[in-house]
Amino acid sequence: MEKLGNMKDYATDSVTLAVSISDRRHRADVKFIRAVSFKHAWEPIEGLLAKAPQNIWIRIEVIHSVQRKRRAQLERILHEMTRMNYWRQGVSFDADFKTALLEMEINGHEFFKPGKGHVVGKGRSDKKTLQWGID
Repeated sequence: MEKLGNMKDYATDSVTLAVSISDRRHRADVKFIRAVSFKHAWEPIEGLLAKAPQNIWIRIEVIHSVQRKRRAQLERILHEMTRMNYWRQGVSFDADFKTALLEMEINGHEFFKPGKGHVVGKGRSDKKTLQWGID
């Protein structure tokens, strides 16, 4: 248990866990829990799991670091990617993760789409045609 204390993000001085719980038929309910230590973050998760049925799917992810970026910075990063829909990070639109997307959601729903001339592994996305997956 001592090694679990190393999960702290030193930028926020906290441990943040993303807990996804699904009944296998519906989209998972995702909760973000932030606390001063892993032990304190785990306590509410125990409560969530104690109330949950036995046949659910559970995924728990650790937020290793939080970085603040402007939209232009994010677009530049996306433009430089050579493999689209292979995004390895989550995105939150607020500091408290109230409006956040996990890596699996971003890739599964293809929120970031390459430009029309994109060739996997060969070229970068066309910044002019980069789509956000939002119409």
